[in-house]
Amino acid sequence: MSTPPTLDNGSLPENGFRTFLQVLGNTLVANVTTSFLWFALIFWIYAETRNVIATGVVGASYMLFISLFSMFFGTVVDRFRKKAVMVRATLAALAVFVLDAAFFFIVGEDQIVNLGGPWFWIFAVVLLAGAVVEQLRSIALSTTVTLLVPDERHANANGLVGTVQGVGILVTSVFSGLSVGLLGMGWTLLIGITALTLTLVHLAALDIPEREIVRTDQQVRWVDIRGGWLAVLAAPGLLALVLFTTLNNLFSGVAMTLMDPYGIDLFGVQAWGIWFAVLPR
Repeated sequence: MSTPPTLDNGSLPENGFRTFLQVLGNTLVANVTTSFLWFALIFWIYAETRNVIATGVVGASYMLFISLFSMFFGTVVDRFRKKAVMVRATLAALAVFVLDAAFFFIVGEDQIVNLGGPWFWIFAVVLLAGAVVEQLRSIALSTTVTLLVPDERHANANGLVGTVQGVGILVTSVFSGLSVGLLGMGWTLLIGITALTLTLVHLAALDIPEREIVRTDQQVRWVDIRGGWLAVLAAPGLLALVLFTTLNNLFSGVAMTLMDPYGIDLFGVQAWGIWFAVLPR
Protein backbone atom coordinates (compact mmCIF):
# COMPACT_ATOMS: atom_id res chain seq x y z
CA MET A 1 0.00 0.00 0.00
CA SER A 2 1.39 3.42 -0.98
CA THR A 3 2.14 5.99 1.69
CA PRO A 4 -0.27 8.93 1.32
CA PRO A 5 1.10 12.44 0.87
CA THR A 6 1.45 14.58 3.97
CA LEU A 7 1.16 18.31 4.45
CA ASP A 8 3.73 20.56 6.04
CA ASN A 9 1.25 23.05 7.46
CA GLY A 10 3.57 25.00 9.76
CA SER A 11 1.88 27.57 11.98
CA LEU A 12 -1.80 28.30 11.48
CA PRO A 13 -2.85 31.77 10.26
CA GLU A 14 -3.86 34.22 12.96
CA ASN A 15 -7.35 34.72 11.54
CA GLY A 16 -7.67 31.09 10.46
CA PHE A 17 -10.95 30.33 12.24
CA ARG A 18 -12.58 33.41 10.76
CA THR A 19 -11.45 32.31 7.30
CA PHE A 20 -12.76 28.82 8.02
CA LEU A 21 -16.20 30.26 8.84
CA GLN A 22 -16.20 32.09 5.53
CA VAL A 23 -15.23 28.92 3.67
CA LEU A 24 -17.93 27.09 5.60
CA GLY A 25 -20.62 29.60 4.65
CA ASN A 26 -19.42 29.68 1.05
CA THR A 27 -19.58 25.90 0.82
CA LEU A 28 -23.04 25.89 2.38
CA VAL A 29 -24.36 28.21 -0.33
CA ALA A 30 -22.59 26.25 -3.08
CA ASN A 31 -23.87 22.89 -1.83
CA VAL A 32 -27.40 24.19 -1.38
CA THR A 33 -27.30 25.65 -4.88
CA THR A 34 -26.13 22.40 -6.45
CA SER A 35 -28.65 20.33 -4.49
CA PHE A 36 -31.28 22.94 -5.32
CA LEU A 37 -30.79 22.29 -9.02
CA TRP A 38 -30.66 18.54 -8.56
CA PHE A 39 -33.85 18.36 -6.44
CA ALA A 40 -35.51 20.73 -8.88
CA LEU A 41 -34.66 18.37 -11.74
CA ILE A 42 -36.24 15.40 -9.94
CA PHE A 43 -39.38 17.38 -9.04
CA TRP A 44 -39.63 18.85 -12.54
CA ILE A 45 -39.25 15.48 -14.26
CA TYR A 46 -42.20 13.94 -12.49
CA ALA A 47 -44.32 17.10 -12.55
CA GLU A 48 -43.95 17.29 -16.34
CA THR A 49 -43.86 13.60 -17.34
CA ARG A 50 -45.60 11.70 -14.50
CA ASN A 51 -43.07 8.96 -15.20
CA VAL A 52 -41.76 7.20 -12.08
CA ILE A 53 -39.17 5.23 -14.02
CA ALA A 54 -37.55 8.42 -15.35
CA THR A 55 -37.25 9.96 -11.88
CA GLY A 56 -35.92 6.68 -10.48
CA VAL A 57 -33.28 6.25 -13.19
CA VAL A 58 -32.03 9.82 -12.86
CA GLY A 59 -31.93 9.70 -9.06
CA ALA A 60 -30.19 6.32 -8.99
CA SER A 61 -27.65 7.48 -11.57
CA TYR A 62 -26.68 10.40 -9.35
CA MET A 63 -26.00 8.16 -6.35
CA LEU A 64 -24.14 5.64 -8.53
CA PHE A 65 -21.81 8.26 -9.97
CA ILE A 66 -21.14 9.72 -6.51
CA SER A 67 -20.11 6.25 -5.34
CA LEU A 68 -17.93 5.57 -8.39
CA PHE A 69 -16.06 8.89 -8.25
CA SER A 70 -15.71 9.29 -4.47
CA MET A 71 -12.29 7.61 -4.24
CA PHE A 72 -11.00 9.55 -7.24
CA PHE A 73 -12.25 12.81 -5.70
CA GLY A 74 -10.49 11.96 -2.45
CA THR A 75 -7.22 11.48 -4.32
CA VAL A 76 -7.67 14.82 -6.09
CA VAL A 77 -8.16 16.59 -2.76
CA ASP A 78 -5.03 14.90 -1.36
CA ARG A 79 -2.82 15.80 -4.32
CA PHE A 80 -3.70 19.44 -4.87
CA ARG A 81 -4.13 22.58 -2.83
CA LYS A 82 -7.53 22.73 -1.23
CA LYS A 83 -8.52 26.18 -2.44
CA ALA A 84 -7.52 25.29 -6.01
CA VAL A 85 -9.67 22.15 -5.83
CA MET A 86 -12.66 24.07 -4.51
CA VAL A 87 -12.34 26.86 -7.06
CA ARG A 88 -11.90 24.51 -10.00
CA ALA A 89 -14.74 22.26 -8.89
CA THR A 90 -17.06 25.26 -8.60
CA LEU A 91 -15.90 26.63 -11.94
CA ALA A 92 -16.41 23.27 -13.66
CA ALA A 93 -19.88 22.84 -12.15
CA LEU A 94 -20.81 26.40 -13.12
CA ALA A 95 -19.65 25.87 -16.71
CA VAL A 96 -21.68 22.67 -16.96
CA PHE A 97 -24.81 24.33 -15.57
CA VAL A 98 -24.45 27.27 -17.97
CA LEU A 99 -24.16 24.88 -20.92
CA ASP A 100 -27.17 22.92 -19.73
CA ALA A 101 -29.23 26.09 -19.28
CA ALA A 102 -28.32 27.21 -22.80
CA PHE A 103 -29.32 23.77 -24.07
CA PHE A 104 -32.64 24.05 -22.19
CA PHE A 105 -33.56 27.40 -23.73
CA ILE A 106 -32.34 26.54 -27.24
CA VAL A 107 -34.05 23.16 -27.52
CA GLY A 108 -37.14 24.23 -25.62
CA GLU A 109 -38.93 22.74 -22.63
CA ASP A 110 -41.58 21.04 -24.76
CA GLN A 111 -38.94 19.04 -26.62
CA ILE A 112 -36.94 18.17 -23.50
CA VAL A 113 -39.89 16.71 -21.58
CA ASN A 114 -40.54 14.29 -24.44
CA LEU A 115 -39.07 11.05 -23.09
CA GLY A 116 -39.19 9.51 -26.55
CA GLY A 117 -36.40 11.78 -27.79
CA PRO A 118 -32.77 12.14 -26.76
CA TRP A 119 -33.04 15.75 -25.49
CA PHE A 120 -34.40 14.85 -22.06
CA TRP A 121 -31.57 12.43 -21.30
CA ILE A 122 -28.91 14.83 -22.55
CA PHE A 123 -30.30 17.59 -20.34
CA ALA A 124 -30.54 15.33 -17.28
CA VAL A 125 -27.10 13.73 -17.68
CA VAL A 126 -25.33 17.08 -18.15
CA LEU A 127 -26.96 18.53 -15.04
CA LEU A 128 -26.05 15.32 -13.20
CA ALA A 129 -22.40 15.81 -14.20
CA GLY A 130 -22.33 19.30 -12.71
CA ALA A 131 -23.90 18.09 -9.47
CA VAL A 132 -21.38 15.25 -9.14
CA VAL A 133 -18.34 17.48 -9.74
CA GLU A 134 -19.49 19.89 -7.05
CA GLN A 135 -19.17 17.07 -4.49
CA LEU A 136 -15.42 17.75 -4.52
CA ARG A 137 -16.14 20.82 -2.41
CA SER A 138 -17.65 18.81 0.42
CA ILE A 139 -14.57 16.58 0.59
CA ALA A 140 -12.19 19.54 0.46
CA LEU A 141 -14.12 21.42 3.15
CA SER A 142 -13.31 18.83 5.82
CA THR A 143 -9.58 19.10 5.09
CA THR A 144 -9.58 22.87 5.65
CA VAL A 145 -10.18 22.24 9.36
CA THR A 146 -6.55 21.22 9.88
CA LEU A 147 -5.30 24.07 7.68
CA LEU A 148 -7.19 26.89 9.39
CA VAL A 149 -8.42 25.82 12.83
CA PRO A 150 -6.32 25.30 16.00
CA ASP A 151 -6.27 21.79 17.44
CA GLU A 152 -8.34 22.71 20.47
CA ARG A 153 -11.18 23.89 18.22
CA HIS A 154 -11.20 20.96 15.78
CA ALA A 155 -14.21 19.38 17.47
CA ASN A 156 -16.20 22.60 17.09
CA ALA A 157 -15.15 22.99 13.47
CA ASN A 158 -16.03 19.40 12.59
CA GLY A 159 -19.40 19.87 14.25
CA LEU A 160 -20.02 22.95 12.13
CA VAL A 161 -19.15 20.99 8.98
CA GLY A 162 -21.76 18.37 9.88
CA THR A 163 -24.30 21.07 10.71
CA VAL A 164 -23.77 22.76 7.34
CA GLN A 165 -24.35 19.50 5.51
CA GLY A 166 -27.50 18.78 7.50
CA VAL A 167 -28.93 22.27 7.06
CA GLY A 168 -28.21 22.11 3.34
CA ILE A 169 -30.25 18.94 2.96
CA LEU A 170 -33.05 20.37 5.09
CA VAL A 171 -33.67 23.58 3.14
CA THR A 172 -32.90 22.37 -0.38
CA SER A 173 -36.20 20.62 -1.08
CA VAL A 174 -38.15 23.66 0.11
CA PHE A 175 -36.35 26.03 -2.27
CA SER A 176 -36.51 23.56 -5.15
CA GLY A 177 -40.21 22.81 -4.77
CA LEU A 178 -41.16 26.48 -4.54
CA SER A 179 -38.95 27.45 -7.47
CA VAL A 180 -40.13 24.71 -9.83
CA GLY A 181 -43.76 25.10 -8.81
CA LEU A 182 -43.91 28.89 -8.98
CA LEU A 183 -41.23 29.87 -11.52
CA GLY A 184 -40.54 26.81 -13.67
CA MET A 185 -37.32 25.03 -14.58
CA GLY A 186 -35.92 27.85 -16.73
CA TRP A 187 -35.89 30.42 -13.93
CA THR A 188 -34.67 27.75 -11.52
CA LEU A 189 -31.60 27.19 -13.68
CA LEU A 190 -30.89 30.92 -13.83
CA ILE A 191 -31.23 31.30 -10.05
CA GLY A 192 -28.83 28.40 -9.48
CA ILE A 193 -26.26 29.77 -11.93
CA THR A 194 -26.40 33.23 -10.33
CA ALA A 195 -25.94 31.88 -6.80
CA LEU A 196 -23.05 29.62 -7.84
CA THR A 197 -21.35 32.53 -9.63
CA LEU A 198 -21.49 34.62 -6.45
CA THR A 199 -19.94 31.80 -4.39
CA LEU A 200 -17.13 31.46 -6.95
CA VAL A 201 -16.32 35.18 -6.77
CA HIS A 202 -16.33 35.11 -2.96
CA LEU A 203 -14.23 31.94 -2.77
CA ALA A 204 -11.62 33.32 -5.17
CA ALA A 205 -11.06 36.27 -2.82
CA LEU A 206 -10.45 34.09 0.25
CA ASP A 207 -6.92 33.24 1.39
CA ILE A 208 -6.47 29.60 2.43
CA PRO A 209 -2.74 29.27 3.22
CA GLU A 210 -1.30 25.85 2.53
CA ARG A 211 2.34 24.82 2.55
CA GLU A 212 3.96 22.71 -0.13
CA ILE A 213 2.59 19.17 -0.27
CA VAL A 214 5.34 16.73 0.67
CA ARG A 215 5.27 13.51 -1.35
CA THR A 216 7.03 10.21 -1.18
CA ASP A 217 9.02 8.95 -4.15
CA GLN A 218 6.45 6.26 -4.75
CA GLN A 219 3.60 7.55 -6.91
CA VAL A 220 0.12 7.10 -5.42
CA ARG A 221 -2.46 5.80 -7.85
CA TRP A 222 -5.46 7.93 -8.66
CA VAL A 223 -7.84 5.17 -7.57
CA ASP A 224 -6.39 2.75 -5.02
CA ILE A 225 -9.20 0.30 -4.29
CA ARG A 226 -6.96 -2.15 -2.44
CA GLY A 227 -5.45 0.61 -0.33
CA GLY A 228 -8.88 2.00 0.48
CA TRP A 229 -10.15 -1.44 1.49
CA LEU A 230 -7.15 -2.01 3.78
CA ALA A 231 -7.66 1.42 5.34
CA VAL A 232 -11.31 0.59 6.09
CA LEU A 233 -10.30 -2.72 7.69
CA ALA A 234 -7.62 -1.00 9.77
CA ALA A 235 -10.14 1.26 11.53
CA PRO A 236 -12.17 -0.64 14.18
CA GLY A 237 -15.89 -0.53 13.40
CA LEU A 238 -15.51 1.36 10.14
CA LEU A 239 -16.49 -1.58 7.92
CA ALA A 240 -19.74 -2.06 9.84
CA LEU A 241 -20.43 1.69 9.52
CA VAL A 242 -19.82 1.56 5.76
CA LEU A 243 -22.16 -1.41 5.35
CA PHE A 244 -24.84 0.24 7.48
CA THR A 245 -24.56 3.49 5.52
CA THR A 246 -24.76 1.60 2.23
CA LEU A 247 -27.97 -0.18 3.25
CA ASN A 248 -29.42 3.03 4.66
CA ASN A 249 -28.73 4.89 1.42
CA LEU A 250 -30.22 2.03 -0.60
CA PHE A 251 -33.46 2.01 1.34
CA SER A 252 -33.59 5.83 1.40
CA GLY A 253 -33.14 5.93 -2.38
CA VAL A 254 -35.94 3.44 -2.93
CA ALA A 255 -38.20 5.33 -0.55
CA MET A 256 -37.47 8.68 -2.21
CA THR A 257 -38.18 7.23 -5.65
CA LEU A 258 -41.63 6.21 -4.46
CA MET A 259 -42.28 9.18 -2.18
CA ASP A 260 -41.59 11.99 -4.64
CA PRO A 261 -44.23 10.99 -7.22
CA TYR A 262 -46.78 10.22 -4.53
CA GLY A 263 -46.05 13.46 -2.67
CA ILE A 264 -46.23 15.59 -5.82
CA ASP A 265 -49.53 14.00 -6.83
CA LEU A 266 -50.93 14.49 -3.34
CA PHE A 267 -49.67 17.97 -2.42
CA GLY A 268 -48.27 19.57 -5.58
CA VAL A 269 -44.64 20.49 -6.18
CA GLN A 270 -44.49 23.52 -3.87
CA ALA A 271 -46.11 21.88 -0.85
CA TRP A 272 -44.24 18.60 -1.34
CA GLY A 273 -40.91 20.40 -1.20
CA ILE A 274 -41.86 21.70 2.26
CA TRP A 275 -43.22 18.38 3.46
CA PHE A 276 -40.12 16.57 2.22
CA ALA A 277 -37.97 18.86 4.38
CA VAL A 278 -39.93 18.33 7.60
CA LEU A 279 -40.83 14.64 7.32
CA PRO A 280 -38.67 12.39 9.54
CA ARG A 281 -36.25 10.18 7.59
